Amino acid sequence: MEEARFHPLDYLSVVRRRKWWFIVPATLAVLVGIGLVLFLPRQYRSTATVGIAAPAVTGDLAASAALNREERIRALSQQLLSRPVLTRVVRAEGLDAGEVGLDAAVGRLRAGVQPITFPTPVAPTPRGEPSLDLFYVSYVDSSPEAAQRITNRLVEVFVDETSRSRTARAEDTIVFLDAQLRQAQQRLDDTEAKLREAKQANMGRLPEQTDANLQSLNGLRQQLEATNMALRSEQDRLSMIERQIEAMQQGVETLPLLNGSAAPATPGLRVQALEQQLAAARMSYTEKHPEVLRLADELKAARAAAAAELERPAEDRMAHLKNDPTYRQLLADRENGRLRVRELQRAESQVRAQIGLYQARVESAPMVEQQMLALQREYDVQKKQYEDLLARREGARLTESLERRQASEQFRVFAPASWPGAPFKPDRMRMLLAALLAGAFLGSLGVVGREFLDRSVHDSVTLAREYELPVLGEISRIRAA
Repeated sequence: MEEARFHPLDYLSVVRRRKWWFIVPATLAVLVGIGLVLFLPRQYRSTATVGIAAPAVTGDLAASAALNREERIRALSQQLLSRPVLTRVVRAEGLDAGEVGLDAAVGRLRAGVQPITFPTPVAPTPRGEPSLDLFYVSYVDSSPEAAQRITNRLVEVFVDETSRSRTARAEDTIVFLDAQLRQAQQRLDDTEAKLREAKQANMGRLPEQTDANLQSLNGLRQQLEATNMALRSEQDRLSMIERQIEAMQQGVETLPLLNGSAAPATPGLRVQALEQQLAAARMSYTEKHPEVLRLADELKAARAAAAAELERPAEDRMAHLKNDPTYRQLLADRENGRLRVRELQRAESQVRAQIGLYQARVESAPMVEQQMLALQREYDVQKKQYEDLLARREGARLTESLERRQASEQFRVFAPASWPGAPFKPDRMRMLLAALLAGAFLGSLGVVGREFLDRSVHDSVTLAREYELPVLGEISRIRAA
C-alpha cells in the first residue's frame, strides 16, 4: 500500500477547523495587556547630571587613588544611598509626614533611586571650565512633579553631604592616625630603650667591636710575652745576687758584682786578686824581681788573713759584712730585684686576666650579634611603621586642608533634574507587543493541543493511515438548504 504523504495545506485545514482555539486565547491576552496598560500605576523618572570638578591644585597635592569605572560607580552609589543623605532628603521634602515613619520613608526613597550611570562617551567639557566627569542620578516616582523635585533635592543634598562627609572623614582620619602615631612612638621608644640597654649590657662584646677586641688581644699577647721575658731575666739576676750574698756570708770567693763595681775587700777575694797579679808578674819578670817579691809577700800576708777570717765566728763575720758597703749594696739589689719580680708577676697576672676577658668577648660576639640583630630588626620595623604613619598623618592633614578650602575634587550639579514628559513605567508599546506575542503563543498552543487530543478522522488521508484500507471514494460536505 502506498504511504500517504502530508500536504502543507493540511496545516491550513487544521487552522480553519481550530480557529476559535487560536482567536479566543489571543484576544484574551491582548485584552489583559490593554488592561494592564490602562490601569497599572504610572512611574515617572527624572534625571539630573552631576559633575566632578577637577582639583584646583596640582595633582601631586590632591592625588587620590585611581579607581576604575566599576569601583567608582560602586563608591558613588554607596554615598548616594547612604542613610545621612536619604534622611536629609526625607526630612527636607516631608516624606515622613503622617503615619509613615522615618525608616519606611527612607526605604521607599531608596527603592526609587536608580543606579548611577556614566555617559558613554563622556560629554565634552565646555571651553574655559575645569574638566568634568559626569554621572547621572535618577529617581522614579508616581508624580512627575515629585520625581523632578526629589531628584533636585537628592543631588543637592548628595553634593553637600559628600563635601561634609569628606571633611569629617579627613578629620577622623587625622584623629585615628594621631592615636596610632602615639602608640607607634611608644613602641619605638620601648624598642630603642631595649636596644640601648642591650648595647650597654654587652659593651665590649658588640659585633662592631670584634676587630678592636682582636687587635687588643694580639697586643696583650705580645705584652705578656715581653713581661714573661723580663720576669725570667729579673729572676735570673735575683738568683745570681742571692748566690753572691750567700757566698759572702760563707766567706767564699765570689764573682765580681753585676753592676760592674770593684770586688769586695774580703780576705778571700784579696788572695784571689793577688794570685792573679803574681801570676801575671811572673810571666813578665824573674823570681828575684822586686815586684814579684812584693806580690809574694802580700800574697802570704793575705793568705794568713784569709785563714784567720775563716777561723773567726759567724757572728763576727756577719757584723763585719754588715759594715761592708758592697754587702749592703747586694742586699739592696736583692730587695729591689724581689720588688721588680713581684711587680712583673702582678703585671703578668693582669695581662693574663685581660687576655681572658678579651678572649671571652671575641668568643661571645656571635651570640651577642644574633641578639642584637633581632633587636635591631624589631627596631627597624617599628621605625618604618612610625615613618609610614607620620607620612600618612601629614598627608591626611594636607587632605583636610584641601577639603576645607574646597581645593580638592568637588561635586557640583551640572544639569538640574529633567521634566519627565512620558511615564517611565509601564512601557505601553512593549507591554502591548508582549501581550500580542503571548496571545499568539497561547493560541498556537491551544490549536496544537486540541488537534493532538482529537482522535476523529477528518479526511481520506487520515482514514487510510489509521485503518490501512484503500479509499474508494469521498462524499463532499452536504450543506444545509
